[in-house]
Amino acid sequence: MYSTWQPVPLGEKWGEVAPGSVLLYTDEAAVVVDARRSSGKLKLRIQRPDGERFEREVKGGQTLRSQGKALLESDDVRAMMLPAVIWHEDKLFSPRNMVALLASAVVTTLLVVLLGMGAGVGSFLYLVFMASGATAMGVRRLWKGGRVSFLAPDRLGLTMGTIHAYALTREQGRLWVPPSPGADRRGLARQRVAAIREACLQLREDIVYRIESPALFDPKVPATAEFEASLVAFDDADDLTPTDALDALAAEAEVTFNVAQANAERLGLEHFPEEARADARRAGKAARLAAGAATEGERQASLGQVRRILDSLALYYLPTIDEKLAIER
Repeated sequence: MYSTWQPVPLGEKWGEVAPGSVLLYTDEAAVVVDARRSSGKLKLRIQRPDGERFEREVKGGQTLRSQGKALLESDDVRAMMLPAVIWHEDKLFSPRNMVALLASAVVTTLLVVLLGMGAGVGSFLYLVFMASGATAMGVRRLWKGGRVSFLAPDRLGLTMGTIHAYALTREQGRLWVPPSPGADRRGLARQRVAAIREACLQLREDIVYRIESPALFDPKVPATAEFEASLVAFDDADDLTPTDALDALAAEAEVTFNVAQANAERLGLEHFPEEARADARRAGKAARLAAGAATEGERQASLGQVRRILDSLALYYLPTIDEKLAIER
């Protein structure tokens, strides 16, 4: 079984996915597919972003690739495991049903007027029934009203309108900023970069992280320097900067931040000069003890040790003796 948001190989069989839901997607389109067993059969419930909903029966040994190619008409299909999907059905008096009923009534009235004089009762009723029913079904098919929701944190803002963009954002290693009502592309680009700055600030204030992944805060590290340069480039943009260019600058900030963070976590304490690594390791352990201290006395003792070690190391990318540590707040 795959974890939520985990990529699923297209060679995987539907019998292994069920019960579960996946997003089949390309760069341009996506469909939500919920695989369930019912009465000994494996059925796929499928929803497109425009509200179209339908079902297909498949063999357990059939792969995701075959359905992905058929549904999206592309060879560049990927799959991602989704959280539980809640399928919402139309209520009895939903706008979609009421319009279908109205259209059916209009057709029925016209047929009564046009055919009522020259047809037998049986054939007349049959024609009216079939025509009005076909009209209602046709309207419901044209007015796609299916809706789904996802068992995911509300802060992600996931809907059928955003799930595709969210999958692409995760795939590209970018920070997800849920679109707010009425937000334009320029505003969203600024929100994305603001989210990066906030994430970076939180890491900077995390004393344990600051000690154990110091390369993220060292501008002499190439990956960190590229990240900081991307923020400067974004800040240099103004109202005359084209929207596409602003989007590209925000994307560059996201990518370089993720690269710099991954590089810092990979290097860890190896970023310190060799002679400073033992002391840095002791400082990290003391910071962890301070964070989990049971009493105020233990916390102050551990913090004092952290401060003494940091003061002795005197490295420009570490907190200074005068810098208030987040752990003290």
